[in-house]
Amino acid sequence: MSTVKEFRFGFSGNALDVDKLVDEAVRAERVGFDVFQIIDFAGTLSPLVALAAVARATSKIKLGPFVLNTALWNPVTVCRDLATLDRISNGRLEIALGSGISLPDTRGLMPQTRDERFNRLQETVAAIKATVAEPGITPGFVQRPRLAIAGTVDRALKLAAEEADTFLIASVPPVPKAEGLASYEVIPERAATAKYLDRLRDHAGARADLLEIGTSASVILTDDTDAALAELAKTHIYLSPEQIFESPKMLVGSLEQVTDQIIRRRTDLGITYQSLRAPTPEELAPVIDAVKSKSSDDRRPA
Repeated sequence: MSTVKEFRFGFSGNALDVDKLVDEAVRAERVGFDVFQIIDFAGTLSPLVALAAVARATSKIKLGPFVLNTALWNPVTVCRDLATLDRISNGRLEIALGSGISLPDTRGLMPQTRDERFNRLQETVAAIKATVAEPGITPGFVQRPRLAIAGTVDRALKLAAEEADTFLIASVPPVPKAEGLASYEVIPERAATAKYLDRLRDHAGARADLLEIGTSASVILTDDTDAALAELAKTHIYLSPEQIFESPKMLVGSLEQVTDQIIRRRTDLGITYQSLRAPTPEELAPVIDAVKSKSSDDRRPA
């Protein structure tokens, strides 16, 4: 029988301004987030350099890129940066990796084919494992960092099933074409996600119960759920308002509704790691408190 995993919550910080990033990290730690994250996109702060500043200003919260675009990094030398960040943070690093998306700003800087980008992801995973065993050119990790892998296609599922502590839902195939939206902005439908995660667990076999399942989700707390869903449906025209409400990458509604959504997705889909997006950490503090309180209540014997 599988063990019920505890919820963990990440906050995605400001990737453009280091002072705002550090301030958000301090506040996220204060209100109870477990992990502080920064994206790895062209034109934003370099996540590993910026998180070094965050590490010096915080003491408990885990930190890491969400996710590191491995197609832009040398697998061996990035391990030195990762291990250095782990040292600066006294062992608080969590590593999340993805094979990268070919966008206009970075297309000429990364491997051109999906096969080449996936190979780079594999090489990075192997380099991290090797560094844990033997530091090489790096200062070495304080301890083995938690490793997350994000992906869409089956080979990414297999890699995560074999090597990762956490699998992060990126997109769920088949990803519909939506005018005005990049593929990573398309949100998946719930039933398709359930089938997708079943494949992950099939690949994981005996490791299935060890894998943490995570996703990122935009949070919209509102007293008018129907109006918020109707507005979202103007952008996400490939889903109905009801499907948007059920998508694992959206959390929309009252505090009670959002709390119930998070808890139900642990029961139905096994998702226990939520990277939440909202303007401030404080807006999301009631969500964290409500989920942990209700989850604890649900576990108490009658």
